[in-house]
Amino acid sequence: MDLGRRSRALVRAVLRVRAPGFRRRSRWRFAVALATVAVLASTATLAPAAASSAFAPASAPVSAAAGDRVIRFSDAVDTDARAVLLVHGWLSTTLPATVGAGAFARSPFARPVQWRDGSGARSGRGMSASLQQRLEAIPGTAVYAFDYSANSAGWVGANGSADNLAGAIRTIAASVHGPVDIVTHSMGGLALRYALRDAPDVAALVGQVVTVGTPTQGSDIANVAVDIAAAIRTTMSTLPVLQNLLLPWIGAVCNNQLASDALDGCDLPPVIRTGIAALGPGGTALRAGSVDLADLPDWPPGLRVHAIAGSAVVSLPLGRGATWDVALGDGLVAETSALADADEVTVVTCRTELEPGLAGVSSVLSGEVAAPPFGGACGHDAIFANLEVVDAVLEALGQAPVPARG
Repeated sequence: MDLGRRSRALVRAVLRVRAPGFRRRSRWRFAVALATVAVLASTATLAPAAASSAFAPASAPVSAAAGDRVIRFSDAVDTDARAVLLVHGWLSTTLPATVGAGAFARSPFARPVQWRDGSGARSGRGMSASLQQRLEAIPGTAVYAFDYSANSAGWVGANGSADNLAGAIRTIAASVHGPVDIVTHSMGGLALRYALRDAPDVAALVGQVVTVGTPTQGSDIANVAVDIAAAIRTTMSTLPVLQNLLLPWIGAVCNNQLASDALDGCDLPPVIRTGIAALGPGGTALRAGSVDLADLPDWPPGLRVHAIAGSAVVSLPLGRGATWDVALGDGLVAETSALADADEVTVVTCRTELEPGLAGVSSVLSGEVAAPPFGGACGHDAIFANLEVVDAVLEALGQAPVPARG
């Protein structure tokens, strides 16, 4: 049995233990604490996305030791092709679950379009092609991805992936004899900034940069993880052995495995695993106001950066026709954080008006109304399922929207 399975077995054992002083009520308090972490952690997990049918075998990895990979989504590339490089974010990937099969992937760029715009209306028939598929459909365009999923639980300023990303840009620019446009999601935008700082020569090889939901000023939800951890310690205050030994041990084992395999390491339920990862090096660095973000390098002079942010607004009825608008950003990253330091910006706004009283709250919790952090057309992990966002990326790249059929 590996360490991850031991961790999961220990969690189950805690709920079954009958030791003196650990009464049924204590077991349920612990279960409720874990459930609380699971609910909040679920805001950071990636929902499935359809894999591109144009997936091609990865080329030689930039660094086999680090596990980073460069992927080309085409069978052949003209030397004068326009190159677009996709860079994913924290605990994400650009790899399909099964190569060569129509299985689901956790790549944000391969998500099929689901919504027409910020209204949450469904996209029209035949308009479900993902951003990746639409880019591949543009004549003369070579689409690549930089996949650092083996290391994405760590902080991009310290895990070595930034250097490999710089090497990937050099390799791609040399193969197409031209600049490389780059589209990033979430922490991928921060990885690019470190790559450009550590390899100043690479900036001259980059064309347009488009960031989507990049937490330049951090993520407030990452700060919440600290408060939840404190709440768990308070809940477990009558159980010092569990509070001081078992939970820290499970967290250390889980984060150790995630450091070398962010996708499949730590054999615990995904939402709990993500909650633990939020307390690890990557999650800690992504907290608003962190020391790591304070030291984030600037974009190189002369490089044009277009930032796209999801802005979910929930209108809460107060009675007598009055409402209170709550701005949620994309559920993980605030609008100001996603747009910081950019030369050009696009904000995709999603508005949800709730019914008065408990009916409105119930409609959100039950999934009848999709709004971050429970999902929706502006949700961080599902934002590329919004056609308005996909079109904004294409326009920022100087391309007219491509009505590719799904």
